[in-house]
Amino acid sequence: MRDDLLPVLACPVCAEPLARTAPGQAGCRNGHRYDEAKQGHLTLLPARRRALTADTPAMVDARLRFLGRGHYAPVERALTRVVGEATAPGVVLDVGSGPGTYLAHTLDGAGDDSAGDDTAVAGPAGRLGVALDLSAVAVRRAARIHARVGAVVGDVTERLPVVDRAVAVVLDVFAPRNQHEYARVLHPEGVLVVVTPRAGHLEELAAATISVDPEKERRLHDSLTPAFTLRASEDLTWTMALTAEDVHDVVHMGPSHHHVAPDTVFAPESVTAAVTVSTWAPTA
Repeated sequence: MRDDLLPVLACPVCAEPLARTAPGQAGCRNGHRYDEAKQGHLTLLPARRRALTADTPAMVDARLRFLGRGHYAPVERALTRVVGEATAPGVVLDVGSGPGTYLAHTLDGAGDDSAGDDTAVAGPAGRLGVALDLSAVAVRRAARIHARVGAVVGDVTERLPVVDRAVAVVLDVFAPRNQHEYARVLHPEGVLVVVTPRAGHLEELAAATISVDPEKERRLHDSLTPAFTLRASEDLTWTMALTAEDVHDVVHMGPSHHHVAPDTVFAPESVTAAVTVSTWAPTA
């Protein structure tokens, strides 16, 4: 874990900021200590928490393969624009980050004009990122995905192990939401960007994927208000030409993994992706 990221992180016991206390160890001024894993990440889970299901090694591997082939590039570009346009001080916090693929893209892409006029955005150079996920398997990967990323095992349904107002942008990509914690950790001028599936997302794989709730938009609004106000919303739709391996990976990288036999064979497909990228500001 980078030393300059530790003051952003909060002790899960007393909520005090963390600092380096010894090589391979971080802690707070109240004496609570946390050992770094050999991969460099920290586990900052509350002592008492609900039992939740985390991503498995197979799910993380499938996500890395699928996203690594660029199939969700429109989402990556949209997130990069938001991060690049952010002016608030602070880190980029990716909640439910998985292996940190989206976070790494935003840190690399913000302020980079090498991709052409459509994707070039201006943003603070060298912004740091924190990847937070319940899956230790995913966090181990995230710890090594980018030089400016620190990775934490944490629980989005509980108090986030992040100090108040330390975050410029919260990324929530297909992840659960915690409006009160997002509002607490965000700088007053910060933004929350949420990616949710729309009706028709992966519809060609309906037999193998979890269907999108038709009330998704309403539930999203309810889950973020009154702490947040919608600032912008963009619907993205594109067609993916997928191989059999791609289809297998997109099915097994998410919750559908728990409902589909691992040896199920899928034929190559032309598959629709349909998501909404919404940007929210903390309510004054």
